[in-house]
Amino acid sequence: MLDGMSTTSVTVKGYVVALPRAVDARQARVAILQDDVEYRVVPRGAGADLDNVISALVEVTGLEEESEGIRYVMVRGYKTLEDDSWLEE
Repeated sequence: MLDGMSTTSVTVKGYVVALPRAVDARQARVAILQDDVEYRVVPRGAGADLDNVISALVEVTGLEEESEGIRYVMVRGYKTLEDDSWLEE
């Protein structure tokens, strides 16, 4: 069993969603949803900037850590992507 401190490099592509205040022990305020998997964003470094892009489609690179069944990502960099899914019919 992992001790919750191991990290893995990860690229996550999904939508930025707001988390309810005080719901997270690490003060995560936003998460990225990718294929129904929630990655809570650790609010340090580039991750703090994601508070300003709620609902945007982003691609994030960073380190993933899982603790007590919750996935966290420490964002090293990100870019906003064009969301053209509404064009599909």
